[in-house]
Amino acid sequence: MKVTAHQLLFSVKLFIAAMIAFAVAVRIGLPQPYWALVTCCVCMNPTTGAIRSKAVYRFTGTLCAGLTTLVMVALFASTPLLLIVVAGLVATAAFGASFLDRTPRSYGFQLFAITLMLVAVAGVDHPEAAFDTVVARVSEIGLGIVVTTLVDSVIAPRSLAGTLRSGLQRWLPGMERWANDVFDGHERDAKEEHDRLKILADISALSQMTALLRYDPTIARGELRQTLAIQQRLLRMVPLLSAIADRITGLGAEEREALIPCLAEARACLAAGAPPEGGLADRVRHLPIGTGQERPWHQLVHDALAAMLVEVLTLWNEVKRIDSALMGEARLDRDLARSVRGTAAAPLPPDFGHALRMAAGIGVAYVLLCGLWLATGWHQGPNAVLIGTVALSFFGGGDEPGEAIAMFGRFAALALTLAAILCYALLPLASDFPTFAMAMGLFMLPIGTWAAVNPMATLVLAFGLSNINLQGAYAPMDFGAFLEASFASLLGIFVAFLGAGLFRTWGAGHQVQRFLRMEAWEIAQLSRSATRRLREIYIQRALDRISVMTARLAATGQVERSARLIARLRVGVTVADLRILAKALDPDTRQATEQLLDRFRREFDKPQPSPDLLSLIDRALDYLWSARREGSDVPTDRAMHSLAGLRIALFGHAPAWIPAS
Repeated sequence: MKVTAHQLLFSVKLFIAAMIAFAVAVRIGLPQPYWALVTCCVCMNPTTGAIRSKAVYRFTGTLCAGLTTLVMVALFASTPLLLIVVAGLVATAAFGASFLDRTPRSYGFQLFAITLMLVAVAGVDHPEAAFDTVVARVSEIGLGIVVTTLVDSVIAPRSLAGTLRSGLQRWLPGMERWANDVFDGHERDAKEEHDRLKILADISALSQMTALLRYDPTIARGELRQTLAIQQRLLRMVPLLSAIADRITGLGAEEREALIPCLAEARACLAAGAPPEGGLADRVRHLPIGTGQERPWHQLVHDALAAMLVEVLTLWNEVKRIDSALMGEARLDRDLARSVRGTAAAPLPPDFGHALRMAAGIGVAYVLLCGLWLATGWHQGPNAVLIGTVALSFFGGGDEPGEAIAMFGRFAALALTLAAILCYALLPLASDFPTFAMAMGLFMLPIGTWAAVNPMATLVLAFGLSNINLQGAYAPMDFGAFLEASFASLLGIFVAFLGAGLFRTWGAGHQVQRFLRMEAWEIAQLSRSATRRLREIYIQRALDRISVMTARLAATGQVERSARLIARLRVGVTVADLRILAKALDPDTRQATEQLLDRFRREFDKPQPSPDLLSLIDRALDYLWSARREGSDVPTDRAMHSLAGLRIALFGHAPAWIPAS
């Protein structure tokens, strides 16, 4: 493997920070100076934003855990068993909370739980030393954080700005191709639909990066807000493009022929990033529709198509203007600038079911390992408890937790082997700090080079250095004690492997089915009660689910299901619109809409909705058509467009709706 200059730089920065932190910790007399060194290994990252965000979350989690420990010790010092139980409950809750927050902030919850077990659980037999231990641990970790941040700030800090701009360079051409395919009437196959969802997943990934970008000193807040504004407009275009494609596909030959000039104009606006001309919508609305009974249905389709074309082109125009401002090529007008300033990162919806299952697995692993510790009095019991819960928290949350935890076990075994070489072959040769640094360099520099491209190598460093007696005056740990500590760690990993399967079904296919059930439940809830805010929350959740399902569909060979995902999103949005608009409709129409939504809840997730549901949609359209003939109003028109959209999404281009009168 070719080693790049970037890898060498990362390794050197890590080594310098670790040696400075360790030397300072020894100099000022901290009791466990290796924690400062280990903190440097964990916090060092190729990018400055990631280092600073992790530093904040790690220190906050450690400090809060230290204060919580002091409170618990004050309350339960006289009953050690109760202290272990309470500490386990609090740590399990913190680990569970880490799965609810899907941004790098989750690291703070994880460190809170880990520190709680390091201080409260491991020190349960010596509550009188709790205050000194908390102060020492916070000081050691704080020192490592400060040194890592300073070294990165001085030696070639690396910004995420390039990653941000390269993302925009992928998103905009991808979305433009998508829109052009729609305007060309290009028929989509399963692979093309899946490739489009990859673009969506790429755009959605910015939401997870936002927490890191806020800590990057080279990225201005205005630049970040502009990127988020582009992201959110692109996400709004996704269901619109899907709906436009379905409506164009359902047009008759004469209508499609007449639409060609309008779509050519739309493509020209798209290429130029220009706003739609005022007459475009009118020309689409007045496409030839004949004089037969199907005229009202065709007019509905044309009206909705005109509105969606205008909305897509308006959004794209705003995207291009914001992009030009981001590149320093133009300035935003007052209204768009105000809109951009009000942009916030789209929240990543928490998965409560997943978090509860993970917390349950971690809780069981904690109980089993604590039970073994208390039953045997094994002095390595706390180490097994710590490693078991850490393995589940950091590696048990994926689709295949067994494979991830087994990989963690392999890297842990490698770390312990290398730590034994360092402990018993290299460090005994050191007689002063220069020779100590040389020995540590032989261990750290090659692994640091590897860690620049493989985060698991960081585990080798941190895990290995945590399992040797690394003090200011080095004395090798008794080899038997080292083997015993290593066995405790591997035992904890084995129990974590067992705990990972107690409350979860493994596999990407199961996760896809679970997400689809969540989607169906949310749409059913919207059919009962909806507001504008709930509608927007649903759209955010649905787009997020689609993005996380994309890779899973490919992994399980279900790429053909990609097209249905956005169709389900459109159904959910339409149902929410109907529920909101129903309140403003006349009593008869509202009753027909209620009956439709009741039937929809029973049939939505069936492979093929029944003809009875289609009849209820047409019946509601009949009522709305009558109300429209008596006097058109905005709620009636919007409700008709929503019903037409629901009809197309559920039944495709079934025989056109024909008004009863």
